[in-house]
Amino acid sequence: MRAVVASIAVVLSMAFTYIPIHDTGSHLSDDSLRMEQLGGGGSLEEQCGSITFENMFEYSAATFDVIVDDDWESAEVRAVAWVNHTLADDLRVSMDEFMELIDPNKGGDEWFSTDEREFFRALASQCIEHTLTRIGLRDGPAHRGGVGIDWKNTSWEEDGVMIEEFNIVPPRHSQIRGCTSSIGGDCEEVPVIPDQDRDCDTSIPSSENVDECRVQLWLNATMTIPGVSNPDSFTLAFNASNMSGASLDFRFPIDEGLRLDMWDECEGRDVGLNESTAGGQAPVRGGCIGDGSSSFELVTNDDGSLTLKLTPNGWSEDWPEGEDLFFDFTTLPVPVDDPPQWTSSAPADGSWFPSPHPGLSTWAEWSSVSTWFTDESGVSSLNIQCTADPSLELSEGNDKSLMALIPSGEAQEVTCEAVDSAMQSSGNRTWHLGVPFTVSTDSQVLSDPHSITLTPNGEWPELEVVVSLLQDGSSQSSEVTLLSDETTIMAPSSDMVPGAVLVAISAQGDGSYHMTGSYDLGISKESSPPLLSISDSSWDGSMWSMQGQFSDPDGESVSFTMRIDGSAAGSVSVSGNSWSTPMIDFSLWDEGAHTVEVQGCDASNKCSVISQVVDNSALFQEPEPVPAEPVEETEASLPAPGIWATMVSAFAALIYRRRSD
Repeated sequence: MRAVVASIAVVLSMAFTYIPIHDTGSHLSDDSLRMEQLGGGGSLEEQCGSITFENMFEYSAATFDVIVDDDWESAEVRAVAWVNHTLADDLRVSMDEFMELIDPNKGGDEWFSTDEREFFRALASQCIEHTLTRIGLRDGPAHRGGVGIDWKNTSWEEDGVMIEEFNIVPPRHSQIRGCTSSIGGDCEEVPVIPDQDRDCDTSIPSSENVDECRVQLWLNATMTIPGVSNPDSFTLAFNASNMSGASLDFRFPIDEGLRLDMWDECEGRDVGLNESTAGGQAPVRGGCIGDGSSSFELVTNDDGSLTLKLTPNGWSEDWPEGEDLFFDFTTLPVPVDDPPQWTSSAPADGSWFPSPHPGLSTWAEWSSVSTWFTDESGVSSLNIQCTADPSLELSEGNDKSLMALIPSGEAQEVTCEAVDSAMQSSGNRTWHLGVPFTVSTDSQVLSDPHSITLTPNGEWPELEVVVSLLQDGSSQSSEVTLLSDETTIMAPSSDMVPGAVLVAISAQGDGSYHMTGSYDLGISKESSPPLLSISDSSWDGSMWSMQGQFSDPDGESVSFTMRIDGSAAGSVSVSGNSWSTPMIDFSLWDEGAHTVEVQGCDASNKCSVISQVVDNSALFQEPEPVPAEPVEETEASLPAPGIWATMVSAFAALIYRRRSD
């Protein structure tokens, strides 16, 4: 089910606003993000201004009429959407789930009522006024967005939105019943999960059949257009991301001589909802290679005005891939069909195209090739023709990028030109394709710095090269070095951790295109074992323990084990860079010397061991009697009271012995 726990009021509003501009920074397919809508904090304006439609809800078909007013300052929008079969079930399930977030006593019971429907109707009308539209209209020179140009410049007029629905709560549902709890007495509710034996009749409703399997939605709204003061030249931009089954009619006011000059279907153009500028790097006008998922027809109406009939129909398996459509309108005369021209961005005749490796590869991306030529029909309509020795096996990729079998030895020549539909040519330019140098190292054990040797292949212009060592997203780079002969470059590696290390090389020069390549030379960094030390050991009665510090030269985590006389005994505690053994009761061990070992191993399983000999013999010896200190008597001293008792006992014993004799 595509619908998720989110504001179904927003779902209703989005069903008409058709604004699923995808956020590349935070995909709204994540349930955690969807749960925040209308219930996760923030104002209604903040939440409704950051929700996409198709990520929450999928319709079967929809039509949108956008009628631009004569003053070009606003447009009347009328829309209808059909939600059929299981999509209607998904909608009701989502509404019930969202209602549970608002009122657990009503929602989440797998039933949806007419009371709940009215609540969503009211909320949707407020929400829709804050949503973004997919539409941009801007006069002046044709544009394709980019930094500083936010083509999403239209918005919904406040208090200018009306919505209606049919059959969210089907009156002829086979299981409809009175509400179990309701404010009003005429409340009815239906189960959100349908009976498997239901009859799905999607024809015109009749009293003989139930009609549980469809929902119909309508919108009437006013859209404000701030970007058109002179409609003689303007661009209509439309984001078609995640749309299918929709058709849109844009009807423009009468403007004599208005015609479509050029259009672009630009793939992969996701536009963030919260960006103040749109799209970043803008494509070249006329340079986009579309996938054919969107089509259009331009119709001249009876009154002389124009209607652009647009049908975006992207494949759902490609979502969330973005797509922007641009239509450039003008009243200027149709330009003369001139031959294509080379631009200042094109490589000069005799330029060099370096490749990092031999073999079949792309030597010129379309994003670059599209900047090499200009033509009134658009660069994407040109045929880029290249010739070379058959060994290069020249070909063109699906995206019109240029490919070749790059030779491993001397560079080979390739000659290219652009030809338009009238077979007019831009003229030829000849370039060189090849691998500028081979890369090697004298050691596969990483050192700091590590030596990388570059050996030129044949005659290449002098190149500026930078060598970098790569590992898990981190890199360290050398200084820029001029390469003309065999050169050894020392690349720093102080931040590398144990494991494989790749080499990346960036090269460019006068008359040579920029190249970046990566190389696996089998280099790896060996791990060094942890450093362990003992700082203290102590007795507390029969209990003994020791403590110390540790560090790992490679910054890896360290785990500890402890052994006594070779047998595992207890666990070692770690705090920061300190370790400590538990208290060991050596009265439980045999008398004698015992070896306590602490072993630390890093993540690369490199280990170090430290030990200390503990002699517990003292715990098993009887203590010697302590002799009494003699009492020194003086004439002035008197015997202690205990002395009298001792003397009396001795005297009695003496008398007893004499009597016995």
